Amino acid sequence: MGFSGDFVLARSERPLMELPQFGAGASCGTCEGGCFRPCAELTDGWQTVRSRHGSPIDGIRDWLRRLVAETGAPALLARVMDSDICQVWGLAPSGAAWTAFLDPVMAADYDIPVPGPEEVRATAGRVAGWAAEAGFRAERAALLSVLTKRADPFVEDLFFELIEACGLPPVDPAAAGDEPDPPAHPGHRPDANCPSGAELEAAVLDLARDRHLVLECAGDDQCYAQVWLRPDGTYQLEYRDRGPAEHYWTRTASVAQVITALTGWVAGEVAWRESFDWTSLASWFTEPTA
Repeated sequence: MGFSGDFVLARSERPLMELPQFGAGASCGTCEGGCFRPCAELTDGWQTVRSRHGSPIDGIRDWLRRLVAETGAPALLARVMDSDICQVWGLAPSGAAWTAFLDPVMAADYDIPVPGPEEVRATAGRVAGWAAEAGFRAERAALLSVLTKRADPFVEDLFFELIEACGLPPVDPAAAGDEPDPPAHPGHRPDANCPSGAELEAAVLDLARDRHLVLECAGDDQCYAQVWLRPDGTYQLEYRDRGPAEHYWTRTASVAQVITALTGWVAGEVAWRESFDWTSLASWFTEPTA
């Protein structure tokens, strides 16, 4: 079971979550506070958000037109199905528009026609034009590579490769601030036996199905993070922060997200938590009060 939902890239002087397209008004009715959440902030007001589940957006082209009119800047929307299929729509204020399927080989498995070389080059040209209107210079070779390559393994990762190929710059350290992320809690210190870096990445990648990897705090048995590779091939990620009342879990099909999360945990950071929708497990470990 992979990710299904939308990713949106847009530019705004305000946080995207304050725009009517993403706030509580965009809720499907089951997501408290709306169906979107911030995903990543780039430079000069460029931001990405993702839907929490499925997609609350109907009428993609009309929705994009309203977003572009609201922001006065080009925008992208990527719709992902089960981490296999990803269709991307681009629209600029000039009205220039394009669409493409990422990982065309997988798309063909779903009976979606695979574009020929000339069509791919034409699409790359339209994407480059979109990037130019956004104020960036796209690398044509990089665009062609992204538009034709296979996902490895999750197609949503290709959306972010496409953004990079469009020439959007990385996060500006000055805009992000000089202060590091705050620690998970005072005294957070991974146990000396916790893997880190390449060793941690290998430990996650080498997990067999129905096996766990547990990372513990030094001297605090109420502080740990763990991942379970479930029998269905998805990952169940959990963390406990100083006590059973602060025990949370989530699921993901992305091994890259798991590695990033556990790397952040080892570093004592908390920003990695924002990439997931967490469910509390406190009731499993605490007795109800009379």
